[in-house]
Amino acid sequence: MTEQKRKLSVDEQIEHLKNKGIKFEYCSEEHARQYLQKNNNFFKLRAYRKNYQKHADGKQAGQYIDLDFQYLVDLAVLDMELRYLLVHIALDVEHYTKMQLIKRVENSDEDGYTIVQEYIDSLGEDRKKNFLNEIKKNRDNVYCGAIIDKYEDRYPIWAFVEIIPFGRLVSFYRFCAERFNDKWMKNNYYRLVTCKEIRNASAHSNCILNELKTGTAKYQTDHDVSRALMKIEGITKEIRTRKMSNAHVQQIITLLYMHKIMVTSDGVREKECKKLHEYTQRMYKNIYYYEKNAVIKTTFSFLKLVVDSWYPIAYNNSTEKK
Repeated sequence: MTEQKRKLSVDEQIEHLKNKGIKFEYCSEEHARQYLQKNNNFFKLRAYRKNYQKHADGKQAGQYIDLDFQYLVDLAVLDMELRYLLVHIALDVEHYTKMQLIKRVENSDEDGYTIVQEYIDSLGEDRKKNFLNEIKKNRDNVYCGAIIDKYEDRYPIWAFVEIIPFGRLVSFYRFCAERFNDKWMKNNYYRLVTCKEIRNASAHSNCILNELKTGTAKYQTDHDVSRALMKIEGITKEIRTRKMSNAHVQQIITLLYMHKIMVTSDGVREKECKKLHEYTQRMYKNIYYYEKNAVIKTTFSFLKLVVDSWYPIAYNNSTEKK
């Protein structure tokens, strides 16, 4: 059983950080107190300390190396902005996933109803119960309740995709991929599962930039994603392997890749391109904070190389001319 830790006052939180070797050179202790009272909570802010190493021995054993309170604040801001950006990108991917499914059915002999019913019938008892609970929750929803009432028990695909959550959409996408025996869709399915994870983490305001060390990914990077990364100048095999072994980075890159191959609207691409380049610029605003932290600095560099290659600045220029 995990030991229950005592609740700390703001002053005690500051003292605890100091005891851990965290400095207050770029941010005064008074400003830190105000920040912890008004802007962020202690538990979430200290999560970003995981990117820093500790002294192994000597008088400072157990204390963090070259970590200032302001560095944690900067990472928290960058993380917040990244979460907002990733949610928006994931919404684009979700929209174009729905579009792709509908177009695939429209261009086949399917009537649009049978494929949905056979998907529902394919669910086991427990999975079907979960599905029915999802529908039940949305019945009183002002945005999709009317669709459920109109098509209940006989959903066409164009209505079905509008009333199910993203996780259910990904499951339905797999069913369709197997039904059409479409290899490209089957590969997309596994990438969409990864997109769902980073999308949910971002939407639930989970920390993303709090653990950037290597070796945390549970699965190997998708082959097509790796192949696309191989084409980027400046990203060697060693860099690609090391960075994509981090679960958070792997999921971010996979989402960016899916946006790149799924979104067909130039206007949508241009808007996300502009936001992505604004974000990479913000990453480097206080890069001197991380001069001695290779994990953070190289991760920022890796993300920037991917954005510059997959979302070229030409999108920005064309957008500004309109």
